[in-house]
Amino acid sequence: MGVRQQPQQQHDRTARDCQRVWTRGLTSVIHRAAHGDIKPTLGEEVVVDKKQGSSPPSLAEEQQQLTRSRISRAAMEAVARRGFDATVDEIARLSGVSPRTVFRHYASHDQLIVSTVKDMFEACGQPTEGVPTPTDDLDGWIEGLALTIHTRNAEILGKAFWDIHAPNRNASEALSEVDALRRESRTRGVCYLVTLAWQRAGGTGDPPKDLMLAFALNFSAFTTQALMVDFDQTPAQIGVLTAEILKMLLRRAIQAQGEPTDTRPDGGQG
Repeated sequence: MGVRQQPQQQHDRTARDCQRVWTRGLTSVIHRAAHGDIKPTLGEEVVVDKKQGSSPPSLAEEQQQLTRSRISRAAMEAVARRGFDATVDEIARLSGVSPRTVFRHYASHDQLIVSTVKDMFEACGQPTEGVPTPTDDLDGWIEGLALTIHTRNAEILGKAFWDIHAPNRNASEALSEVDALRRESRTRGVCYLVTLAWQRAGGTGDPPKDLMLAFALNFSAFTTQALMVDFDQTPAQIGVLTAEILKMLLRRAIQAQGEPTDTRPDGGQG
């Protein structure tokens, strides 16, 4: 790409770190949305407190976990296909359980939808095999990241994208949680990725705001949907296009940082 890459520094992250933090960042957002916990700093890992010496789950508990997992997978499929209009009856049918069983795990349709959206966000942030680290191949990392993001935007969110991003003043308290979850998970994820790319490319200090916004735009589900719906582009084609744009803008930002700044008021030559 023509940008220089700095040697590994103490606070740099590898691609595995990035993927793990993105996933755990989404999980932490979900946890805080439910419990109101204090926000961890960017890149901070969320540690789950597991009781020492706790006994294994009973057969009944394992069955409950299995049933909930089946409902969760079915709900993601239904919501991706039909948006928030997916019904409990439809989800129950896909998961092979009764609607009554669904309501044993989720108190209402809205709470089922909110839980499903959280599952979707977490699935979008799962680590991806085969993507090079930004240390070894910054271009390849951006390309792999763009392909993964747009593919998951299309396959996991599906038509739910429209409901997730559409403002609804009459939404229930549970559904209002979706917007806060979406906003926080997105801003944290983009901030982390652009900072990682900026540092690996040789940038110092905070990345420029314009570069941050460019990553937000090019990794957005809006971009995925707009190019798929209006221009018949596949997620793979969108991944290639957005990766090329981001590599160009990153290179330009690095070059601009290295240029001397003229401090004279008239901008003239000495």
